[in-house]
Amino acid sequence: MNKIKLKSPFLRLACRVQILALSFVFLFFSCGTSQKENSGKESLKVVNWNLQTFFDASFDGNEYSEYRNGKSGWSKERYEERLDRLASVIKELDADLFVMEELEKEEQIQDIANRLSGTFDFAKLYTHGFFATTEGSSIGCAILSRYPLEGISVHTIDFRNGKKQPSMRPIIQFSLTKNKSKLTLFVNHWKSKSGGAEESEIWRKRQEKLLVRLMQKAKGKDKAVLALGDFNKDIWEFDISESDAQDSQNGERKTNIMLHGEEKFAVYSPWILEDGNCVTQGSYWYKNSWERIDHFFAAGNIRLTDFKAECSGEWAYEDGHPKRYQLWNGKGYSDHLPISCTVIF
Repeated sequence: MNKIKLKSPFLRLACRVQILALSFVFLFFSCGTSQKENSGKESLKVVNWNLQTFFDASFDGNEYSEYRNGKSGWSKERYEERLDRLASVIKELDADLFVMEELEKEEQIQDIANRLSGTFDFAKLYTHGFFATTEGSSIGCAILSRYPLEGISVHTIDFRNGKKQPSMRPIIQFSLTKNKSKLTLFVNHWKSKSGGAEESEIWRKRQEKLLVRLMQKAKGKDKAVLALGDFNKDIWEFDISESDAQDSQNGERKTNIMLHGEEKFAVYSPWILEDGNCVTQGSYWYKNSWERIDHFFAAGNIRLTDFKAECSGEWAYEDGHPKRYQLWNGKGYSDHLPISCTVIF
């Protein structure tokens, strides 16, 4: 295992080679915010955010063409400004687990950690992290956590029959344990609709099939399972379930979406309200309308509360629309809003 030094005296970095993966741990001990439901179950605040092509300051030839353009204005200074803004949002949202899509490389986890480590409030430190992408891809997914990341594995699709497979991000699987309560998570960034929604749907269906297989295996006998990320698929494009299964604790429906794999797999999405309507505020503003393509899908012995698309911070306008990052002037944050929830397991 290769070790990499961090600028911060509090953190140590270790590279886990598994499709370009990274993990780091706090030298002394790990802790997070302590929350416990009256039922005796544990809870964590989780945030997911697509950062919109968050490249670093090094030009490796893997960047999108607009960043490689000599007139783009992209520079080390612009990169550090984006890092400062990102760190400010992470601190404000104060989640136990912060998941990100569209970072470029593993070294950026170190850059983010350095900006978040300037505190002696150990409960606020993100002491563990991970990054994964696929070879040749310009972007990947990253995790920051206040709790150890256990059983990390990376799952990819390798399709060699028929259509040429485009570059796609892997699914990251890992677990968190809090006071003997275990939560298994799957980080996703599915194929975008570039090239046409219908033409690219085949790849999102294959990613859905892979996710279902992984979630079914992890759920077992009603264990707590959560899939999250940017699925590039609006909530209404999924199979809305007619299930009326009830949560024995609070009377809420446990499932309202049916994912499709070798078999159907029932999950719960907080986008869908009890009356069958959808949360008004979306996470992605596109062509003057809201899309809800960033998701939490829960299964098993788990409950989600306090769900929202975070639209009241510096990263959003007064009307709730995200402040898209603008390369030409270096202003803005992302074209997605962060989504957050409390996970009870």
